[in-house]
Amino acid sequence: MSNKQSMKLYTEEQLLNTIEAIRDYLKNYPEKFHESMIEKHLKNLEPIEIPSDEDMVAKFMRDKIQGGSNE
Repeated sequence: MSNKQSMKLYTEEQLLNTIEAIRDYLKNYPEKFHESMIEKHLKNLEPIEIPSDEDMVAKFMRDKIQGGSNE
């Protein structure tokens, strides 16, 4: 993996669930817990994994060497 800062991508469903969870935290829990609960929720989100450019080139080269398609 490279040293570049990676971008994390999330699904619409994950974002909507996060919004709903944050609304719940703000509505039902004392203010002193809001920040820590929201941080914990965000840390537990699993981003979508998209191959890097290097991974794509490696796969292309591997497929070429193995006689795979040009796609």
